[in-house]
Amino acid sequence: MNKKTDKTYLFESASVARAVWTMAIPTVVTQLMNIVYNFADTWYVGRTANPAMVATLGVCFPIFVIMAAVANLFGIGGSSMISRGMGSGDLVPRNI
Repeated sequence: MNKKTDKTYLFESASVARAVWTMAIPTVVTQLMNIVYNFADTWYVGRTANPAMVATLGVCFPIFVIMAAVANLFGIGGSSMISRGMGSGDLVPRNI
């Protein structure tokens, strides 16, 4: 098996640590990009000199980060459930 070209290597043969790191790094990078975008957004809104607008961003920013974290949690959990089903040969999930 050539692990560079085989798409199922990560789910079937890779070590657990390698699989977790391979799937976690893009998630963390995406979160960091969203945070940088929100900081830039806050800077631009701050230039309007309207404290109510900046305060609104200060309230919405943590809510947005929490929602993104929950979405990633279910996304990664769903992909884990799918990969376990693929590994066992059962393509219909039974343990929902």
